[in-house]
Amino acid sequence: MNNVDIELIELLDLLDYTFSDDFVEKWRYRFSTKFIKNFQFRLIKSLQEKKPIKNKSLYIYLTKKCKYAEEQVDDFFEAIDITLYYPLVM
Repeated sequence: MNNVDIELIELLDLLDYTFSDDFVEKWRYRFSTKFIKNFQFRLIKSLQEKKPIKNKSLYIYLTKKCKYAEEQVDDFFEAIDITLYYPLVM
């Protein structure tokens, strides 16, 4: 397998975990189930549209549209290490 194949498999594994009940269970006490579901929704929408979502766009969606505090979104992005979601979240 080449690097691209390995990175793709790792991203798919990460997405599988992100959409799992284990992910929601792990983060719901710290960020709320609704917050996690909004994050998952945006990832699914990005996959359906077959185009990546910009990190800034995701941040604006969670802060402006969903009305979450900037600190909460920052903490969440840091906790889950949003960079791992590249190239889906750029």
